[in-house]
Amino acid sequence: MKNKWLLVADLGSFKAYRVEASRFTRGPRLELIEAFDNTDAHDRLTDQVTDLAGRFPKGGGPNGANGAMSHGERHNIELEQRKRLTRRLTERINALMAREDFESCFLAVSKEINHQILEGLDLRHRAKIEQNLAADLTKIDKSELLRHFTKPS
Repeated sequence: MKNKWLLVADLGSFKAYRVEASRFTRGPRLELIEAFDNTDAHDRLTDQVTDLAGRFPKGGGPNGANGAMSHGERHNIELEQRKRLTRRLTERINALMAREDFESCFLAVSKEINHQILEGLDLRHRAKIEQNLAADLTKIDKSELLRHFTKPS
């Protein structure tokens, strides 16, 4: 097992491990290369926006005379934040893959963003993915991670 990686990610975190063959144990061991925790993914929407209800006139009567105020609209802010977080995660993975040389890797990304991450990876990095799992394995102990990937024949 020469210079193989295991990458696990979800919208809020990312961990990269080097898979190393060990002379002292039966199976390979994982050495943490990089870990990233995106605190923006854990924030509530109310913590991120400052608009208060009633700041925009509704204009219900002639010239907005009734004095009612609008609550405003969200305009898909959650979707935009999700895209931004996914793009930031993809950039982080691409930067790590470009920085160090590796032969192949296992990738496990949560089901909701797996496709977007794969599309955003550079082609040369995507070609080195040996196995891709659409699963969130970020909270699993590192000793259990390799069990989720099938052994190549």
